[in-house]
Amino acid sequence: MSDGGDKSDLRRALGHYARTTTGGSDVGPRRFGNVYSAGGNFYAALQGLADGSGVPGLDATQFLGRSTDFFAQAIGQFLSGESADADRINRAVQEAVASVFDINADFDPADLTDETIEQLMTEFLSQSIFQTIVEDAGGAWDRAPDEEKTAECEGQLLDLIKVVVEQSFQKQMSSGGQNFTQAQIKQFMRDTTRSVWQQWESYE
Repeated sequence: MSDGGDKSDLRRALGHYARTTTGGSDVGPRRFGNVYSAGGNFYAALQGLADGSGVPGLDATQFLGRSTDFFAQAIGQFLSGESADADRINRAVQEAVASVFDINADFDPADLTDETIEQLMTEFLSQSIFQTIVEDAGGAWDRAPDEEKTAECEGQLLDLIKVVVEQSFQKQMSSGGQNFTQAQIKQFMRDTTRSVWQQWESYE
């Protein structure tokens, strides 16, 4: 099957997932409540590390001289909590950090600029949605005959998710200046996820 055919099939599958499997844009995004809360906490933690104001409950000195991979694991564990979505949140945080930074380099809070923090937030939400879809479908969404094909399909799925999430989330972020509250970030994520579902519902 061509790449174009693969993407067309994925779009149709996402359309069915949004409209039918999850109950549409009025219902589907509600299941991400723990993700939205973790996202608000993630943003606050990144801002606290960036400006040196600190993060309640997190010892920032542990990151001195340590790798970004160490930071990713520590912050993922810190944010995941004990909810039913803890593992998914932990993975999404670590994947987000790995997507934006070189995880083998030393962690430097100075790298947490407004731009990179926004990238981390969009990656976190994209990864959370991606993991949920793959878990819901149990791998059946691509029906790939081998691991290489599965990885290719999952990569295409994640790319489709990122495109829509980035467009919507950046629009939300650009509407309010800088230094948002945790409540605002949670609302941005909620509105972004709803926009994602609404766009997917149009995929036939």
